[in-house]
Amino acid sequence: MPEVSPLTADELAALPVFPLPRAVFFPGATLPLHVFEPRYRAMMEACVTTGPLAMAVARLEPGYEDDYDGHPPIATIAGAGRIVDWRRRGDGRFDLLLHGLTRVRLEEHPRERTEFRVATATPIPDRAPHPDAVQRELTGVLATAAALGALLRERHPDFELGLGPGLSPGAVADRIADRVMADTDARQRLLETADVKVRLALAHEAMVELTALLRAQGLGGPLH
Repeated sequence: MPEVSPLTADELAALPVFPLPRAVFFPGATLPLHVFEPRYRAMMEACVTTGPLAMAVARLEPGYEDDYDGHPPIATIAGAGRIVDWRRRGDGRFDLLLHGLTRVRLEEHPRERTEFRVATATPIPDRAPHPDAVQRELTGVLATAAALGALLRERHPDFELGLGPGLSPGAVADRIADRVMADTDARQRLLETADVKVRLALAHEAMVELTALLRAQGLGGPLH
């Protein structure tokens, strides 16, 4: 994918928010979305006409079902990204492709301003107070990722984790989480973790657990 421009200060100051029940959106991820509810069709109409051509995807908190059509609580830490492709269907629904750029902390605007939810989004930068410890953790993560990738390709020959050269340690953790973490709570916990070493450790733990599951299913031999 071509390089995607960062979100500007003006965009972050009034960023549309798309709440979803089990979606945890990571920086670097590409998320296809289908928008059909009237309030979020209005959100997309605003995005593609007046802007910003961007949004945050926030997980709805547990228990959202009781107030889904209203204003149920959302996680205040979310992923924010830019709309890189979109299509309006004849009936007003939208298909779009969202590319993740940053994790953000959301402060919602008063709800009466728009039909959909809008927030001030403050980017959360990676923290790496101990670079040597990060590099040690990264070495183990990459070794386990290579072994897990080989194991998964026994069942899915085209599988790739996408850990190409040039990724920062934080981006490595995000990429692994997006590809191998299925549990929504675990994904949200990693999204909320700014400390890169801790994030790498969480990603490593998820890969070890998946490896154990695959071995229990009889896929592959010991990993070295």
